[in-house]
Amino acid sequence: MNSNSQPPVIVTREAGVLQLAINAPEARNSLQAPGVMDALLAGLDELEQTPSLRSAVITGAGGAFSSGGDLRQLSAGSEAEVRARMTRNAWLYRRIALSDKLVVAAVDGPAYGAGLGLAACCDLVVAGPTAAFCCAFTRVGAMPDAALFWSLPARVGVANARRLMLMAKEVRGAEALAMGLADEYVADGSALPAAVALATQLAQGPSQAYGRIKAGLRQSPMSLEQALGFQLDNAPGLFASADFKEGAAAFFEKRKPSFGKELAS
Repeated sequence: MNSNSQPPVIVTREAGVLQLAINAPEARNSLQAPGVMDALLAGLDELEQTPSLRSAVITGAGGAFSSGGDLRQLSAGSEAEVRARMTRNAWLYRRIALSDKLVVAAVDGPAYGAGLGLAACCDLVVAGPTAAFCCAFTRVGAMPDAALFWSLPARVGVANARRLMLMAKEVRGAEALAMGLADEYVADGSALPAAVALATQLAQGPSQAYGRIKAGLRQSPMSLEQALGFQLDNAPGLFASADFKEGAAAFFEKRKPSFGKELAS
């Protein structure tokens, strides 16, 4: 718990969307604040294990998304201690990336260091007017972690990733959108309502198809033969699924499809 006896992550569930709000404002929502990592992992476990939860939003409370790691803890730890902590924390990024369900980051305020890694690992990023993205590691003599060598080039390309990693430049607003750090930019107001609306829309979508798309993109870039092999391994099962049958029926009946019926039965 934080100093105000509030949970380190505020959890809400509505309309098939799990919302996880990091709640350690005194630490700028550091991922190393007491209880934050455990609570995020528990929330992602719930997302995986609960069929009625079909998408998630990760955000930060109190004006920051996440400041990433705690410099005091990191500088006080031995190499072995940092390696052990980093090994454990890797499960956060694995759970988001390997989940078949979609996770949306709602970024208001700074997403620095590992906080940038958390946002970049999510499937979609919605940025508000106060959002500030920074791969800040070289500012303190460190190198990027938090899966950024995977997620950042996939989002912005190798050249931009190199520049962001080496120069530790802060990126905001329209530039983040143009670069690919953000998928949607909300010029007025918080990113959270827009992210929740997006996640609610995704929760009504074809979750099996989303999961296969995530699996394919994890292997990107593919060669031609890899792409053809991946579609052969995955697409036929989708065409035989209840979601596809419902989607095709809705198309011919000129109505909105109602996906996920196989989960409700």
